[in-house]
Amino acid sequence: MNTWTFSRKVSLSIAAASLIVAIIANIFVYVTFRHWTAQQETAMLDLKLRQLEIQIGEVEFLPHLLNPGRGKGSGAAAVFAPDLSPLASELNPGQRLELLDGDDVVLDDLGSKKESDHMLRKAERVIDLPAFGRVKLRLSESGLSQSAAALREVGRLLLLATSMTAVLAAFAGLVVARSTVAPIRGMIREVRSIGANNLSSRLRLPSAKDELYQLAETFNSFLHKLDTSFEKQRRFVADASHELKTPLAIIEGHASMVHRWGKSSAEVMDESLGFIMNETKRMKELVGQLLLLAEAEDGIPEDAGEISDLAATLKQLLPQTVHVNPEVKLSFVTGPVLEESIPIRMPAGSSYQVLRNIIENALKYTPAGGVVRILHDIQADEVVLTVEDTGIGIAKEQLPHVFDRFYRTEGSRTRSKGGSGLGLAITRTIMERYGGSIEIDSDLGIGTTVTLRFIRG
Repeated sequence: MNTWTFSRKVSLSIAAASLIVAIIANIFVYVTFRHWTAQQETAMLDLKLRQLEIQIGEVEFLPHLLNPGRGKGSGAAAVFAPDLSPLASELNPGQRLELLDGDDVVLDDLGSKKESDHMLRKAERVIDLPAFGRVKLRLSESGLSQSAAALREVGRLLLLATSMTAVLAAFAGLVVARSTVAPIRGMIREVRSIGANNLSSRLRLPSAKDELYQLAETFNSFLHKLDTSFEKQRRFVADASHELKTPLAIIEGHASMVHRWGKSSAEVMDESLGFIMNETKRMKELVGQLLLLAEAEDGIPEDAGEISDLAATLKQLLPQTVHVNPEVKLSFVTGPVLEESIPIRMPAGSSYQVLRNIIENALKYTPAGGVVRILHDIQADEVVLTVEDTGIGIAKEQLPHVFDRFYRTEGSRTRSKGGSGLGLAITRTIMERYGGSIEIDSDLGIGTTVTLRFIRG
């Protein structure tokens, strides 16, 4: 089992981020405090050195400077050994006071020993003393001073605070991660409960419209699309099974008749074979339409940019369609439509299939004496082709379903028309595949108008 779950990763990230921030903040505080302390200590050393200078320059201190003895300097300093011990009470622990001649030779010192301690800060002043002349007074502070001790104490406190921050950050990260992941875990449980049999279920949307709300809403939208797709698939399988079941039953029935009486009756043989051939042809057309529909529903085709001539397609198609219903007048403009080229962004084979489905439907469902008119309009970005008929029309409540697979309106439910209910579904799929569109407007008993919009080539 993987121990690095999402919640633990979130918890660790929060703890690490908090710890890094705490470390950076503590380092900043320590460096700032150290710099401020150094400035303050340097100023205090300089101030104390001035006070010591004043005391050394007083007359009362003169006997300590002109103390007879073997001095460490040269000249008068060689016969006088200055004594700074009266100033010992003025020094703090860790401080060192030195008196040096012009050659930086220490005439006397007092306080912390330089050999054992590292001096952090120092202040110097040049003064004139009787018998010694110009000398240097130096006040130094080592790591044993009170300020250095305070700085070390602050460092220890900040280190302790960092350690406590790490513990608190880990705990806070765990709490925040659990509270953050809890709604996601709830969604996971809900998603796991959804299967193929209950795709209509939906995730509960959080009250706050945050990222979790968007996630749940997106998943609900996906479930809706999936549910719709499954429903269409189930309906498609059921309709296809029904459409194939009828011709198979007819073929089976006539094959049985041939088996029983075909050998003794040529009439039964001929009639049955005729029915079998017709139903076989119908099945072949149905399977071909199903394959065409499946192909049309694929992604953007490689020939999406192919240009064809709509006028040339009409020239090829119209002479063939007039035989579908010779009793209906097919009216079209013979001049500019067929004389000039009308380029569209669609392969010729696809445009032929679209026009054939629409024009043949118009001729099939228009009574004798009716008229089918074909109009066109070339616009800036598209070519609009309109097919109008004076046929039986479609009821308003049926119009939203005419593009569904295997759907037949009330006037086309008989098999004598030969339709499978796939023609308009195929037409819309092809049009949308190449960036076009199809619209149908109809009035029952008056007629139907189909508008095809092609992308202009």
